[in-house]
Amino acid sequence: MPSLQISDRLKLAKLTLVSLILISCSDGSDRAKTSQDSNSDATNVAWQNQSTKVDVATASLGDLTTTRQYRGTTQPQQEVAWRSQTEGTLLDLSVRVGDRVERGQVIGRLDDRLLATEVEGNQAELSALESELAQARIRVKNAEIQLEEAKIQLEQAKSDATRYQELAETGLIPDQQAESYQTAAKVAQKSVLTAQEAVRLEEQAVAVVQSRIASQKSAIAESQQRQTYSQIVAPISGIVTARNSEPGSLIRAGEQVVTIGDFSQIKITVPLSELDLDRVELGQQVEIKLDAFGDRSFTGRVNRIAPTTNPASRQIPIEIIIDNPEGQIKGGLLARVSFTSPENESVVIPAAAIIEEQGANYIFTLAQNGQENRGSVTKRKVVVGDRANGKVEITAGISPGERYVTRSSKPLEDEEEVGLSILSQ
Repeated sequence: MPSLQISDRLKLAKLTLVSLILISCSDGSDRAKTSQDSNSDATNVAWQNQSTKVDVATASLGDLTTTRQYRGTTQPQQEVAWRSQTEGTLLDLSVRVGDRVERGQVIGRLDDRLLATEVEGNQAELSALESELAQARIRVKNAEIQLEEAKIQLEQAKSDATRYQELAETGLIPDQQAESYQTAAKVAQKSVLTAQEAVRLEEQAVAVVQSRIASQKSAIAESQQRQTYSQIVAPISGIVTARNSEPGSLIRAGEQVVTIGDFSQIKITVPLSELDLDRVELGQQVEIKLDAFGDRSFTGRVNRIAPTTNPASRQIPIEIIIDNPEGQIKGGLLARVSFTSPENESVVIPAAAIIEEQGANYIFTLAQNGQENRGSVTKRKVVVGDRANGKVEITAGISPGERYVTRSSKPLEDEEEVGLSILSQ
């Protein structure tokens, strides 16, 4: 029994020794692995600390010119106020603000009784003048008849004077008798002249009456025209924007009664800075945003450019037209107009990213090597265009979407490994 116990003890000791050896080996392996990982992390940290830090951005299209927004107010393309051309009481006005009317539509009426009375009086006077003209023409006819009689008497008197003169020369009658016929012929001649003058005077009287008739007809036409002014007729097709008078009001000549606006097109007038004048031309399309429609954009066109500037503000009124066939855009809305032309966009980068060497311009582009915050840079020559506002236009050498270095912690070398800063895009 004791020998068995010694044997068991030996086996137990061997097992314990093997276990200790295995544990020791396993612990050594873990320690070695941990040490290896620590060395790797330390290497990464050391590389990060030693590498050049760079800020990186992505090339994109832009415009060197600062986009300026100009404010204006929407207005109907045409707005016409109907003003009375005569005086009278407003009897009826059948439209209200917001109603649509068509050109030529009768929308109201003034009291025209006084005008009708005036027309009747003028027509009565015309009738009297026409009667007077008829009488004057009769007098002309009578004067012409008397003239013809005087001419016949003159011919008879001349014939008698000639015949009795011949008889006196032969001694058949005394000379005194022949002279009396000569006198009668002279009297007949004066009668003809008097009759001719009477005809001329009567014809002048006819001309005077005819002139008065023409004037009276003009007066009638004028009064009839004023009578038509009693009807309020829509001058254009559109929407009633103002109703300035109510039925029963006394309307005086020149007083505004109703205003109509044509909203098929909307007009916006904005004061453009003279610095932006070279960016605007007739017919050019512009972007318009209306606060009432949120972020929705509308396209308008430049319809008119004023020929002169405001000498105080150096601004030029620019008129813009927006088509509004559905009438959704109302008058009086705040409009924001931008004149930036997308066709002029190119790659624009900060001027600080440019490196100038011996008259040439370079940038450093980035190529990442698969690690999140690492990469290598390549020195690349670029062609520079305009500069403005701390930015520069690149016409060749870089395309939209490529990444480039905007700033580095120290001067870079071609193909250098770099670390990306947290500000990199």
